[in-house]
Amino acid sequence: MRIFSILVVLTGCSSVERWPVDPQTGIRVRGLEPVPTLEDWPDNPYSDAKRELGVLLFNDTRLSGSGQTNCSTCHFAPTKFQSNTPFDLPDRSVETLEPVLPRNAPSLLNLVHAPVFRWDGSLGDDLYEQMVIPFAEANMDIADRLDAEHVHDLDFEGAKPALHQRLSVDIAGYVPLFDEAFGVDIRSSTDEEVWTLSGKALAIYMREVVSSDSAFDRWNAGGEALGDEALRGLELFVGEGRCAMCHSGPLFSDFEFHNVGTAVPDADGVRVDEGRFLVTGDEADRGRFLTPTLRSVARTSPYFHDASEIGIAGVIRRHINPVDPLHDPILDGVVLDDSQVDDLIEFLKTLDGAPLSAETTALVIDLPSQ
Repeated sequence: MRIFSILVVLTGCSSVERWPVDPQTGIRVRGLEPVPTLEDWPDNPYSDAKRELGVLLFNDTRLSGSGQTNCSTCHFAPTKFQSNTPFDLPDRSVETLEPVLPRNAPSLLNLVHAPVFRWDGSLGDDLYEQMVIPFAEANMDIADRLDAEHVHDLDFEGAKPALHQRLSVDIAGYVPLFDEAFGVDIRSSTDEEVWTLSGKALAIYMREVVSSDSAFDRWNAGGEALGDEALRGLELFVGEGRCAMCHSGPLFSDFEFHNVGTAVPDADGVRVDEGRFLVTGDEADRGRFLTPTLRSVARTSPYFHDASEIGIAGVIRRHINPVDPLHDPILDGVVLDDSQVDDLIEFLKTLDGAPLSAETTALVIDLPSQ
């Protein structure tokens, strides 16, 4: 388990005295540092050409099996790159709204800083691979071989050649764009090479999908003041609320898996979603899910893997006295009254990052020609 040290100094009444700036670190609360600057990836240095290619791949509905879905369908760019519905539809041309994808699509904010992905941590920790896996899922189903009910299946065997065919032949306008971005002619590349290059281009675009420079960050570095309610919420966050025991570090996540009572077993011991257990087979992992980042949390409703809460107050209260027999013992004994919940919410609102640029959130319609 990753453990972050949260160091605060409580010495006086004013916020300056009570939360002094550490002269060595330059911040008030060690363990809740600002989002770091993202260095160039040695195997994928930034270029405008790669970024432009990534934007096009993210927005092109022609890269789905039905021709109606793109990445922004589930990670809507204008609203923090997250789904605005509890569950999204798998890619298909049907009239009904069932079945749906089994888990809520979380925001892509700060994905480039994450060491692990997905609610259950499945399918590895390679960012480039993560960016293109949806083409092999029901999410995009570029090979158009998955039935609507097969929302858990992966079709890499069909998706990789289908993506290659789509980008190098069906939509030939992508050929010069890959050449400019990576110096390769994808018409003579392998399926695997095109798969990886597409992931690299999408990852370059994600470099700007970052939540940082929040009101908390500025206060934490000795800048503008926070309100009394938010400061009380911070005290609860790092203190008796025990939030920072899991929501720590620059992204306010330990990137571990915890059971906080979001998939409680029924009378027969069956859970709707077994979470991390589906990956590890470890009985202790039943009902455990990845700790989500809290940056811009006030703007990324709904919450939890099953989107079962739409308000932050409900999320906080769900952490108090969870009924799941396998719940994380960190939660034992946490008691918060309504005023404390309100203060915590005011603190969490201070984690909203600076607005993303219009260029980052634009929905692109000027796509490569066929």
